[in-house]
Amino acid sequence: MRWVYQNSNLKKILKGTSRSFYLSLILLPRKIRLQMGLAFLACKAADTIADTELIPKSERLKLLDAYQEMFARPTDGFPQSIVSSVSKPSGGSSSEKALIEGLPALMEALSRLEPKDWLLIQELVLELTQGMQKDLEGKPTQTLEELDQYIYFVAGCVGKFWTKMMKSHFSFSNNFGKESEFIGEKIGKGLQLVNILRDIPQDLKRGRSYIPKEVPISVLFELAKNYLKEYERYCSYFPWFALRLKAVVRLPVRLGFQTLQLLETSKVWPKSDTIIKVSKGQVYKTLIGSFLS
Repeated sequence: MRWVYQNSNLKKILKGTSRSFYLSLILLPRKIRLQMGLAFLACKAADTIADTELIPKSERLKLLDAYQEMFARPTDGFPQSIVSSVSKPSGGSSSEKALIEGLPALMEALSRLEPKDWLLIQELVLELTQGMQKDLEGKPTQTLEELDQYIYFVAGCVGKFWTKMMKSHFSFSNNFGKESEFIGEKIGKGLQLVNILRDIPQDLKRGRSYIPKEVPISVLFELAKNYLKEYERYCSYFPWFALRLKAVVRLPVRLGFQTLQLLETSKVWPKSDTIIKVSKGQVYKTLIGSFLS
């Protein structure tokens, strides 16, 4: 693949960072594969800075602020403090370390994009990091409205970005309108709710809780399902021949529904911190089915 500007290290980092996203990425038409791959790495790097054991908790917010500023003012250069922070890691994974160390190459690749693509990725990262900053501040989520705002910043804005990228590169998207961006936001928020529900045991173990005390878990399951159901309306915007694009939308949504079902039928969740996830075989089966309908 040539979508990493001949930088095989970025490709390796991407493949090692997320199996499901890499599968989705190779389905994309070539004309947007590069932009989406780099956007994912930019977002994943922010998430890694905010959450990795490579960086002491006391330093994460400061480094995330520096990362956000790097996108707000790209002409100011790359803050080496971010890469230096993982030079002597006490924890974390090798893939996380490789991602942070690969940031200079990532920023170089981003600088070569067309201005319209760079601006979309810039907007995405600046919104996404707002949610991560709130997370690091450690304030508990008090209301359903606060939770909805949080999941917009960490995932809903990704759905909006995806939609804007489609509108920027495909002529058939001239009829998408503003509503399509709102639908994209809902799908992103639904996927994030699935992640929050799945990770409740692990988050509680780490002293985190994204669930408002007054909101029953059943309400969040229903909200996640309602958001995810929007994918049918979203796919209706695409013409019949856009099979790859529709498959990329269907795959994570259907895996999200399957994860919700596993959680609802589990005998150990949420009491046990056993990780509930869709099997690799089911992932590939769902991938194939995403092309059919």
